[in-house]
Amino acid sequence: MKSIPKQAQVVIIGGGVIGCSVAYHLTRLGWKDVVLLERKELTCGTTWHAAGLVGQLRATKNMTKLAQYTSELYATLEEETGQATGFKQNGSISVAPDVERFEELKGEPRWPNVLAWKSR
Repeated sequence: MKSIPKQAQVVIIGGGVIGCSVAYHLTRLGWKDVVLLERKELTCGTTWHAAGLVGQLRATKNMTKLAQYTSELYATLEEETGQATGFKQNGSISVAPDVERFEELKGEPRWPNVLAWKSR
């Protein structure tokens, strides 16, 4: 294990998806003095339980755009970093087990039409 620096421009506590994302984006912006602290292994907590769940349709236009950006980022990370990610896009399907869920699904936003969604 590397020793922890005595100071840094930014210290991020927690190596889940949010902490890793903040560190990644700060370094992409040119920050050099970024420290990420995780007590065990990266993404071993709550993030691990949701591994593979990269749904792209959200309740608002901005959240849908953010999810779309994330999906596009994940698709390029392995090539950019040289680290195997295992990311594979397969799509998804929603099934309504009852009438209430069916009505809920019918009311979900149709952002693909609004955002000129790219089919893959």
